[in-house]
Amino acid sequence: MLQRSPIAKLRPVPNKHRLNDRLVSDLQPRSKAFLVWDTVQPGLVVQVQPTGHRSFIVVYSRHGRTRWYHLGNALAIRVAEARKLANAVTYQIAQGKDPAAERKASRHAGTFEDLATRYRKYAETKNKSWKATGKLIKRYVLPSWGKLLAAEISRGDANALMADITAKVTANQVMASASAIFSWAIRKEIGGVKINPCHNIERNQTRKRTRILSDSELPLFWKKFDSVGLMRSRALMTILVNGRRSQPHADRTHQGWLVGNAGTSDWGNLARHQER
Repeated sequence: MLQRSPIAKLRPVPNKHRLNDRLVSDLQPRSKAFLVWDTVQPGLVVQVQPTGHRSFIVVYSRHGRTRWYHLGNALAIRVAEARKLANAVTYQIAQGKDPAAERKASRHAGTFEDLATRYRKYAETKNKSWKATGKLIKRYVLPSWGKLLAAEISRGDANALMADITAKVTANQVMASASAIFSWAIRKEIGGVKINPCHNIERNQTRKRTRILSDSELPLFWKKFDSVGLMRSRALMTILVNGRRSQPHADRTHQGWLVGNAGTSDWGNLARHQER
């Protein structure tokens, strides 16, 4: 029969007491931090530091690992209140939750302002139009969402933000900019963001704006085209004639204007064709 070695170290016996306010207050610090376990509420302990600082902690096990959930300063919280708080934490543990891990994740989630700052550093190297986007975020989004946890912003917040912006086009642009930040955070698994609150938010209906260049404006454009070289000038003339359409409908009439009618009264007809 194997005998235990006489030099084997014995596990230290937990320091257990029925905690009360006076006992907690009278605990004297030692050269090293130590714990005093409560015999009434399972998992509740008082930790006393060498400095004399003492705090209530809930100690529990999760997947074989010890977790510490700090409740607060033991001199600021009465024992009865600490037991209630510890009981609430214990209830969460019984439901399969990990309160300490969830608190840590929440602290690292950060505010929307933090998230926007991180996205700006990323976008500056990827997106040349970030400056315009950044101005929209700074002016319209940060005043409302800047101090909110990014992971807690809801679709209700997004709808409220849209409603607060009078200009319809601007509101759509702001929502698209905020949506880009959330989508990036989800892809990169940053800030604890799991959903994009701007997704499927109904955008404002807008009209396409049309404008016809006047008879006095068109020759000015045409004249300036000559200063950019033959190929570029002809390309710009074609775009102007066809009203910036992706698939031009240039016909012989347009070609006639393109080569020789830049100073004639046909500019008015050209403008009307451009609107078409």
